[in-house]
Amino acid sequence: MKMSVKMKWKRWQVTATIVALALGILLTTQFNTATHLAEGRTEMIERQKALEDLLEKGELERVELEEEINRLKAEVDKYEEVAKGYVGTGISSEIDRLRILTGYASVEGAGIRITLDSQQATLFPVDIIDLMELVNILRYAGAEAIAVNAQRIVANSEIYVSGKNILINKTPISSDREQIYVIDAIGPPDQLNDVIQVTDGRVNSLKERKIDVKISKQNSVEIPAYTGSMRFRYAKPMTQTP
Repeated sequence: MKMSVKMKWKRWQVTATIVALALGILLTTQFNTATHLAEGRTEMIERQKALEDLLEKGELERVELEEEINRLKAEVDKYEEVAKGYVGTGISSEIDRLRILTGYASVEGAGIRITLDSQQATLFPVDIIDLMELVNILRYAGAEAIAVNAQRIVANSEIYVSGKNILINKTPISSDREQIYVIDAIGPPDQLNDVIQVTDGRVNSLKERKIDVKISKQNSVEIPAYTGSMRFRYAKPMTQTP
């Protein structure tokens, strides 16, 4: 009887020891996991703060550059007005034409307006591929000037994604909360409308994704001037040899 009690006691001790060891290992693992999670969370917070600081710095630099560009444009406008008094109307017209071609002049004329609303989209909202393809189709159809959400499209315009924002000319034109895009184009209204409706089935593809697409011909479309800068560090005019 005593032997049986001792054996049971030893078994209980062994079981208790195993349970204690298991609990110790479990607690140690949980502690280490919690420590790693806390370290990871701290690192994520630090990265987010660094990114926010970088974005804030970039925004300040963008504002400063815009102010400098506006100042320089004002000086250029002043010099152009002075120059027009000394040169013929032919040179003056050529200056105006070049300003339109480069996008540095606001323009107005007949054209079309495309409105894309993807707030009710069930599959995929409007993305940069959609915008780039529509811009290219409009160019092919004869558009002389294009703007997306009031951002003028010029030769060196870029359309890209940063986080949840779509940017054009380094300016955010959307966010995850605002997903409405207005594309204005100046050119032959009927031709622009017909080409955009049929080329590559782009409009039908957007509608299949439950994106609300409205296309309207306009007697007058106003497109703002490009507010960025064009710098050529590598491209230089080729010298013509006789």
